[in-house]
Amino acid sequence: MIADPETPSALDASAGRVASRAELRRRLRTAPPDFLAGALLNPLVGSEELLLLLRNWRASAAVLTTVGQKADWLRQAEVRRLLVLHPRVPLALARDLLGRLTWKDLLEVSAAPHAHPVARRQAERLLQVRLEALSAGERVTLARRAPRGVLALLIRTDDSRVLCSVLGNPALVEQDAVHVAGAARVGAEVLARLASHPRWGVRQSVRAALLRNARTPIPVALRLLAELPRRELHRLIVDAAVPTIVRVGAERRLTAGGTP
Repeated sequence: MIADPETPSALDASAGRVASRAELRRRLRTAPPDFLAGALLNPLVGSEELLLLLRNWRASAAVLTTVGQKADWLRQAEVRRLLVLHPRVPLALARDLLGRLTWKDLLEVSAAPHAHPVARRQAERLLQVRLEALSAGERVTLARRAPRGVLALLIRTDDSRVLCSVLGNPALVEQDAVHVAGAARVGAEVLARLASHPRWGVRQSVRAALLRNARTPIPVALRLLAELPRRELHRLIVDAAVPTIVRVGAERRLTAGGTP
């Protein structure tokens, strides 16, 4: 009895080798590993078919290795990206290809939950290495989604555009925001935006760092003072690191009868 070509059991290596281009395009995203292995020997497999195959998470390590051994295929940036992102990619192959990815692809790999954990970590390290070579605009774009290791470097810049983008990064933690709030070279625009940020501007640790920073705009500092309880005002008055105008403002608030 001849197997029904529509049944999964018929999707073996021989079926992949002789499939028409239309059938390849229909099946490669979901076909089992045997069919995919055969398809790699099919002369009708071109760039479009190959990309469909690489988006199939059922592809085996052996299939992915075969793709990685074809120099012509690896000349395509999208092939390299999909190989590294594939959850079954052999680690040695992923490591070889990471250095050939763009910084945007590295960012994607570093954040992809299905990518190999080692590949994610190496992608993050490569981003750190390449950071200085990126243009200002590229660093601004990166700052919005940078992983923790890269974020730790970005918050130490004095580029206001980058820092404003960093404030919206989901990976930013309170300690990072405090660092930005207290940095001596941070621009007034960044400090003002941080003070009014819906997530960070309400944190007491961030407010305290802003009030100790001489670069915080005076109107911003005075607004923060107006929202402080009396115990925090007392701390500011005796803190030598606090700018004189902030200490004076705190004293006036206490004299006038601040919030308990």
